[in-house]
Amino acid sequence: MYAENLKKLRKSLNLSVDKFAQQLGIPASTIWGYEGKKRIPSIELSVQLYKIFNVNLNWLISGAGEMFNINPNKKEELRKEIREVLKEEGII
Repeated sequence: MYAENLKKLRKSLNLSVDKFAQQLGIPASTIWGYEGKKRIPSIELSVQLYKIFNVNLNWLISGAGEMFNINPNKKEELRKEIREVLKEEGII
């Protein structure tokens, strides 16, 4: 599950293996190893994914929930922005 979700994450971020590895500060060959199930990811990788990309670690490990953690403050800001656009468009 972890390997598949790591690849899904990378692709959802629209990053090549090289760019993804660069963001994480690790060699691209390490990412290839994780995605190909040839290497076992360290806990440090999970922590980096959380810190850098705000990845939901429950999703990463089990596939349950959303890919990213949603900051409650950002969620409310997004709702306000959506309401404003809908008002401007005359939908509400």
